[in-house]
Amino acid sequence: MISVTRNVTILLMCVVVLPVSAQRTVTTPGETLTETATITKVDAVKRYVVLRGDDGSEIGVFAPPEFTRFNELRTGDRVTFTYYESTVFRVRPAHGAKPAISEEVAATESAAALPGATFSHQSTQTVTVDAIDRDAPSITVVTADRRVVSRKVEDRSLLEGIKRGDRIDITYTDALLANVTRAR
Repeated sequence: MISVTRNVTILLMCVVVLPVSAQRTVTTPGETLTETATITKVDAVKRYVVLRGDDGSEIGVFAPPEFTRFNELRTGDRVTFTYYESTVFRVRPAHGAKPAISEEVAATESAAALPGATFSHQSTQTVTVDAIDRDAPSITVVTADRRVVSRKVEDRSLLEGIKRGDRIDITYTDALLANVTRAR
C-alpha cells in the first residue's frame, strides 16, 4: 500500500541518567522510507493526481498552487517519494529555562528537468511527564495546551531516570522529497 505516515511518537532512546541539575539531550537515528508509484490520472482543474503503487493500491494526492510545475505531470510518470523523520528530546529540570516553542514549514520546488519538490516540517514543544508504565513500557505526557498523549516506548530501559514531573523538550522533524521520472 502506498502510504507515508507520520508516526508522532516520543522515542526515548539512549537516555543516560545524569544529575538532576544537568540537561540531557538525545537524538534518535532518523528513519527513511522510500516508495515509488505511477501516475494513473491527472486532473488539472482540481490539481489532483492518482498514484498506483507496485502492489496495485491507489492514493489520490492534491498539489497546492505553490507547486507551479503541476502542468508538467503526465499519466505514466513514476514518482518516487522519500520520507524522513527524526526526533530529538531533552530532559531538563522542572525549573530549567524553557526553550522557544517553534514550528517551521518549508516547500521548495526542484529545478531539475522534471518536476519535483521537497517539503519539510519541524516543531519544538515542551511536555511534562505525567506517568510512566515500565511494564508496558509506555510514557504519558501533558502538552502545553493540556492534551494528554501516551506512547509506547521501544526499550523499557530507556525510561530509567525519567520520573513524573520531568519536562521534556521535543523537536520533531519530518521531510518529504518527491522526484518524477518519465518512461522512455
